[in-house]
Amino acid sequence: MRQPSGSWSAQRTLRRPRRVYSGPNQPRRPAVTVELTYFVSYAHADQAPTGRLLDLLAPRLAIARGYRFRHWIDDRIAVGERWTDAIGAVLAGCDFGLLLLSPSFLASGFIRREELPTFIERISNPGGGAGSEAETRIRKPLVPVMLKPIPLDGSADLAGLDQLQLFRDRERRAFTETRGHTADAFADQLVAAMLTKLRRIWPQDTP
Repeated sequence: MRQPSGSWSAQRTLRRPRRVYSGPNQPRRPAVTVELTYFVSYAHADQAPTGRLLDLLAPRLAIARGYRFRHWIDDRIAVGERWTDAIGAVLAGCDFGLLLLSPSFLASGFIRREELPTFIERISNPGGGAGSEAETRIRKPLVPVMLKPIPLDGSADLAGLDQLQLFRDRERRAFTETRGHTADAFADQLVAAMLTKLRRIWPQDTP
């Protein structure tokens, strides 16, 4: 099934990210670094491939000109802290979400109830007949990545994500279908796609 192009244009007001000005001589238009925090949404059953992908993304995002990225993942919750409160606070404050899709991700009731509604909402189609599919609207920018293969033929409930463009590499592979240099290429292509989209939302050359 061909996926329709997804839009990152949030339906609600985006949080204004922090901008850091640099340049020793204070030029008339100083260099600007946009600081962005992203929330990593993943299934615990996918912890190993999630870790591998994040390890590949970290150095590539660290050298992205004009941006400074911080990611948040739930292994940072302090001992004794209410994890639902911690996750809720980060979801509210993050700039965008990195959603690592897999069968386990889509089967997670917690992800569907607590995490996905931060990024998308399902709107019933008033013009459609009985059984018509609801429309997916974006509430906060998101990067949906196919971590593991998931069916795109309409046989699975993708929680509305099937209406968005899901990232796969140029060979249409999920991350777990790559190894070695192809995994590196997957990360390179993902970072390039992320930066292309993010620059449309947060141009780094605008104070």
